[in-house]
Amino acid sequence: EEDEDSGRRRCPRDAMIVTNVDNFYVTDDKIINSPSRERGVSEEDEFAMRVHGCELIQEAAVLLKASQQVACTGQVLLHRFYAKRSMVKFDVRRVAATSVFLACKLEECPRKLRDVVNVFHRMSRRREKKPLTHLEYFSKRYEDIKADLVRVERHMLREFGFCIHAEHPHKFVLNYLRMMGQDSAMMNAAWKIANDSLRTTLCIRFKAYKVAVACIYLAARKLRVVLPEDPPWWDLFDVTKEQIEMMCESVLAVYELGKTEYVAMGPEPPPGATSPTKPSIIEGPIGNPSEPAGPIETREDVVKNLKEGKDVVAAVGSAREKERRTGRSTERGRKRSRSRSRS
Repeated sequence: EEDEDSGRRRCPRDAMIVTNVDNFYVTDDKIINSPSRERGVSEEDEFAMRVHGCELIQEAAVLLKASQQVACTGQVLLHRFYAKRSMVKFDVRRVAATSVFLACKLEECPRKLRDVVNVFHRMSRRREKKPLTHLEYFSKRYEDIKADLVRVERHMLREFGFCIHAEHPHKFVLNYLRMMGQDSAMMNAAWKIANDSLRTTLCIRFKAYKVAVACIYLAARKLRVVLPEDPPWWDLFDVTKEQIEMMCESVLAVYELGKTEYVAMGPEPPPGATSPTKPSIIEGPIGNPSEPAGPIETREDVVKNLKEGKDVVAAVGSAREKERRTGRSTERGRKRSRSRSRS
């Protein structure tokens, strides 16, 4: 509307501002030509590593005593991130840890970064069948993991455009089954399938209410519950039979896969290790890696350089102190000469 006095356009009183925050969906072509596929990762390996990352998130949420909503949101964030970036560059274990840390913030169930690092360290030792050793808080490995998780978190937020709202199919599953008058057994079966569906890319390909319909369809087939098909009950929720079958095939592929194992997709090491392409200050020289490195300094050379550095600092300090004293004496002499001239 236009204001008569000022001539400016103003918003009507009964107007509403609507913001669509659930807008992160990709097409099937984007899934087929994902950044990981472009970097040479096969379809089977990418699917297996997505499932493995989701398994880590689910297990970490249990060990952190977080809610199931944290686990669901973390899995959605992992799938969204790998729709933008490659597994070759970002290791699945560090992305899973960052997804848990970020999901705890989103679902108002915050956990300390230290706790997340300890949980994933323990999970890694158990999966590798190694003795459960304590990760020292002030060790270099612990600091490397912390810095790496914070770095990946910045990458995730930038790729998402800070739009990190996630909608899950669980509430739709309960509402639809109550509408159809189903019992608790049907609800439990559909609820479990909804949890398993988050290990696939359905959360970034279809709306949550459509995934809920597929979960109900699969649970009804599993329990042999007859639902009306003339007219089809899924038409009520604006879902086609082809979409339901496509989503059911994705969920069944998870069941056929079974338990997954970690496989490195690229040269970048897992969390806590030092990247060979990024020399640290402690372990190597800084500069062009193609240039030959100089001679390695011995302990005596290091001590000598430190002494020379202290001597230089001491000399600079004494020169500055002398300059201050000279300036003060000169200023005093000027004041005395002014007072004599006045008298």
